[in-house]
Formats: sequence, C-alpha cells, structure tokens
Amino acid sequence: MSKVNYNIKEGLSEKQIRQMYERALEIIEEIGLEVSHKGILQTLSQKKGVKIEKSRVKFESWLVDKYVMSQSYPMNEFSNGYKIVSGAYEQNVIDLDTGKIREATLKDLLELTKLADSYGMVGSAPVRPMDLPDALQEIAMYKVSWENSSQKAEGIFDANPKSSLEVANYVYEMSKVVNKSFSIGIWINSPFRTFPEELDILSDFLDRKVPLWVATMPIAGVSAPIHMIGAYVQSMAELFAGYTMLKLLSPESYVYCSVIDSIRAYAFDMKYGSFVYGSPEDILATLFQIQLNHYFKIPVIAKSLLTNSQLPGAQAAAEKAAHTIVAASAGVDGFTNAGLLSVDDIYSAEQVVIDYEIVEYARRFLKSFDFSEETLATDIIKEVIEEGKGDFLSHQSTLDNFREAFWVPELFEHYTLRQWQEKGAKPILDRANEIAKRRISEHHFELERNVQKELDRIYKKTSESLVR
Repeated sequence: MSKVNYNIKEGLSEKQIRQMYERALEIIEEIGLEVSHKGILQTLSQKKGVKIEKSRVKFESWLVDKYVMSQSYPMNEFSNGYKIVSGAYEQNVIDLDTGKIREATLKDLLELTKLADSYGMVGSAPVRPMDLPDALQEIAMYKVSWENSSQKAEGIFDANPKSSLEVANYVYEMSKVVNKSFSIGIWINSPFRTFPEELDILSDFLDRKVPLWVATMPIAGVSAPIHMIGAYVQSMAELFAGYTMLKLLSPESYVYCSVIDSIRAYAFDMKYGSFVYGSPEDILATLFQIQLNHYFKIPVIAKSLLTNSQLPGAQAAAEKAAHTIVAASAGVDGFTNAGLLSVDDIYSAEQVVIDYEIVEYARRFLKSFDFSEETLATDIIKEVIEEGKGDFLSHQSTLDNFREAFWVPELFEHYTLRQWQEKGAKPILDRANEIAKRRISEHHFELERNVQKELDRIYKKTSESLVR
C-alpha cells in the first residue's frame, strides 16, 4: 500500500537561494544594523567578528553563518497537526449583536479569547481592550489570555507587545505565577534600524536569560526594493543580523527568528498606501518565505488568513482561501491571523469561524489517501454489477467508510435548496454568528484558585502603580 499526496514543488532553485543568502551576508558585513544603545554597543564591541562604526554594527559573514546554520526550534510546539494562529492585538471589532465596527473592550478580549481557545488556536491576545487605561491594556491582554485559555499568549507563537520596561516586568512576574513562557522580542525597523525603546527593554532582561526573538517586515517599494527578490534579500539580511546580535548579547539564552514574521517581505499598493494582503503578489511572497525558511530550517507560519476586506464576505473569503490552499499545497501546516480583517485593524468573531473552516478545507484537500487493492475496488465493482444492485449505497464498503471518505464541515453546509429552505434559509454569516456565540457560551477554562488569586493580586498592584 502506498500514499498519494498533491503539492507544489517548483520555485527558487537551491543555487538561487544560496545566491540570495550570500548577498544578504554581504550587506550585513558592509552595511550592518543601526543600534542606538550605548550599553549594547559596548558589549558588542568586545566580540570577535564585530565591527562598529558610530552606531552601526557590522558582523563578519563567518560569524553570521555560524549562528544561522545552527538554529533550532522547539518542534514539540508544532506537533499535533495543523496550527492556527489568531490574534495581533487589534483595536477594533465587529460587534456580534449589531454587526457594527467599534473599539474593542475588555469584554471582547474575554469572549474572543474563549472563542479562539475553543478551536485550539494559539498566538497573541485577539484584541487590545481600548476601554482600559493605556498602561493597563497590555497587562490585561496577558492576564485574560492566561485566565481563559490553555494556549493563548504562550510560547513561540506569542508576539504580544511590551511597550515599556515597567509593563515587561509586570508581565514577567505574572508569567512566573501561571508558569507560562515569557520572551522579549525586537523588530527591525526597515531598512536596518532598531528601535531604541526595544533595546532598553532587551538590555534590562539580558541577565535573566529569557528567550529572545527577532522579526522584520520590509515593504517592497517603501522600506525595501520594489523587486520582491531584493526585498527578500533585505529581509534575510535584517533578520540574520538581528539574530546574530541577540546570540552575541546573551549566549545562554534561547534565541530564535520569529516564526510569524521571519524571512518575509510585503507587497504594497501605491494607490491606497496600504499592504495588499491576499493579493497574487502576497501569495507569491508566502511561497518565497516557505522555500527560504525551509532552507534555513526555520518553521513556517503562513500569513494566509489576512485580507484587505473590512467585512466578512466575498473578498475576504476569496483572498484567505486562495492563500491558504496555496500555502498548504507548498507544505505549510501553520496559518496565522484567523479572524483578522482590514489590514490588521479589525477582529471578527464570525471571521474566526470562517477562517477555521478555510483551514479545515485546506487540511482535507491535502490529506493523503491510500493506493491499495482495497481502494482500487475492482472486486467491489464486480460484486455490485454481478448482483444487479445498480448502486453502491448499501454495499458494506460504503457503510464502513462513508464517515471518513468525505469532509463534513461545521459551517459550509452541503444542503440542497429544499433542505436549506426547510432549515430556515439562513445566510452563512448568520450561521457563523450563531456558532461563535455558542462556542463562547460553552467554553470553560479556569486556573487553580491559588494561581488566580496571585494573578489578581499582581494585577491590582499593577493598576495602582501604572494608573495614576
């Protein structure tokens, strides 16, 4: 018996990928990163293979190559099949009752965390609670995530912001109480700059040996070359320069390239001045990312569930579905930004339900199937014809296999017109709304009482300290 799979295999050659990498190493060695932090510059100046000119740090190629080619990732976090990442701290939601777009609240954070957790989704908190004081919003995002889910704001998929050292310290304290992972990340500000405020936080945490990560988001034609290949050379150079810097600053810490924003560049619409998520160029960009990440052994989470559409509907469904199917066909089993609309601005509970269905659709499409004597079914065909049955509905092979032979979706019903009318003729968004509300109401998760009590104590202390 053998297995049959369909997939995408063509693309960049290994020679072309190597050429891109060599150009990236050249840029890192000759241009380097702008790092405006005296303490970090002082530490780096003592490292072999590092050259500093004013505030620009340059790394020799052999040093970068040594670290890049020895990267490792906790693959246990990628086990158990497909991963769906949901949440990038959006400030707006689509109200489940009115359908209107409004600012997200603490109640939304609670309910949307439950919804995502009911599907086993990972990643950062879904929304930022705009009804809280600015200083408490990030703290609440972690607290609510940990109180209402087993996987949110946890591990390598979390990229929640820590906008100040004070916020970072409180989140770190809470993470110890709930026994959750805590990391510090830096974003490369394309082209080749670091954010001083992030370096301040990073510097304070170096002695604590927490996991450290680096990410970058160069935009073709804006903060990177208009040619996507060149934009990817820049992405690679920025990412690997940042990665090398973190490895040198904290040799004992676990350092990794963000699996959400690793080797990736983004298409841009010059007419509207915006990202063009879900476009043909964006899908090609994901295919570049998949090949490059695989070459450097970096896990891939495809940003296939992004769209420029402001509402769930035809555009969102087409862009997300096309992107996800292509990414899955290229070998990806992790997809991010479930529930997001309008270039990261809006989070929708209905879209979460739809996006889960899209990923399940792709998963089913890519599921391998057996090629065997049983599936060739010649004996079954002969038997049915010889017995004069005329169909296979009552055959034992059908009874044994029909539940597994075809996908039974939660949302995308397979009604006939009459069945649909008998069921109430509900539009798909109404059904998605009902599923979201049901999942939120049925979801249950709670921390141990003593853990919850300590978490509440820290949050109260944080409120009194940060809100004056």
